[in-house]
Amino acid sequence: MGPNRFRESDALMTDVFANFDFALLDDPDFREDSVREEVVVPLLAALGYSASPPHKIIRSMRLEHPYVYIGSVKKPITIIPDYLLQRDGENAWILDAKGPGEDISSGKHVEQAYSYAVHKDIRVPLYGLCNGRRLVVFHISQWPAILDIPVRDLKSQWLMILDLLGSRAAWPQGLRPGFLPDFGLALLKAGLAVDEKDGKKIYQMFTSIPVQSVAKAEDGLYVVTGFICWEDVAYYMITFDINPEQYAKFLDTLEQTARELISSALTRQPYSIHLKAEELQELPCIAVVANVGDRVFTNNNESYCPFEIEEFF
Repeated sequence: MGPNRFRESDALMTDVFANFDFALLDDPDFREDSVREEVVVPLLAALGYSASPPHKIIRSMRLEHPYVYIGSVKKPITIIPDYLLQRDGENAWILDAKGPGEDISSGKHVEQAYSYAVHKDIRVPLYGLCNGRRLVVFHISQWPAILDIPVRDLKSQWLMILDLLGSRAAWPQGLRPGFLPDFGLALLKAGLAVDEKDGKKIYQMFTSIPVQSVAKAEDGLYVVTGFICWEDVAYYMITFDINPEQYAKFLDTLEQTARELISSALTRQPYSIHLKAEELQELPCIAVVANVGDRVFTNNNESYCPFEIEEFF
């Protein structure tokens, strides 16, 4: 019997919670620790993980440095997810258990789980939360959740869940080499786009952003893409949406060669240019004040959230 047939057979036979009374979730004494023992533990066992390698459960792993750098922001990590799952000895995803009454779709629990997932000592693409009622799984570079399903319905989607989360999952563990997350989405996911006290947008000052590409997306909208690094801890792609007036100011900040290359390229199909350092000696840089925009875009590979520029300086 081939591996795919074996996995399909597993999927058809698996009903992890056939004997679990879901009415217990309404009992005020059924709390987070009960969710861990009665829901999460059997779920992870059914997915093929155990306390022993190679598909290992690491419980409540403490970080040597309990914070994560997201751009220039040092964000403290105040919760440690209950489970770090390894496949073939490599970090694959994290899962945090919450009480049945906790919100696991958005808010502080989700933001902290994201911060843990992108920590330099963890670096996994998937992070999940389970409150006994639902299992919600996020990808660090996509928006919104890639899986949101009632626990009682897991059997109906078991093959898909095995392929996504199981110890023999098709999904690669860790982050692929060269992967650069989107900075706007990172701030949004970490809860750093707006001030939690007054709900106002947080302005970011970028003093030197190397510009990699410029495109005219549509009439009245230009897109500038670059990258940033913070103390060699993490690299991010960053995108700015600018209007025609800002586009003119953007061009004025550039050296003549870069300005002429970009201006010429955006007058004809495909109305875009990817800049190469060898053609310009070095990539042009911009300095701006900007905040995370209100729109998240998704393509075949990822989601991204462009910044809105307040001013060039």
